[in-house]
Amino acid sequence: MSTLSLEPSDTQLHKLERLAQLRGTSIDALVHDVLDDRAAQSEYDIPHDPLYTIKAHETGAPADLSQHADHYLYGARKP
Repeated sequence: MSTLSLEPSDTQLHKLERLAQLRGTSIDALVHDVLDDRAAQSEYDIPHDPLYTIKAHETGAPADLSQHADHYLYGARKP
């Protein structure tokens, strides 16, 4: 395992101490958890997320629905 030295501001250190105390863990363990979480987020494969793989289909909605949603939802005048 490698050693990493950090120089947090007094405010950052205070926040780390409070968060570690609230979670019942050490600052060291808290920092490890945060680094692991951030690394996992950066490795997330967005193109394979189910939201991005939804197949589009024809709904019969107006072609300008996204531009004039207020008109279609509330009867507001189109600009």
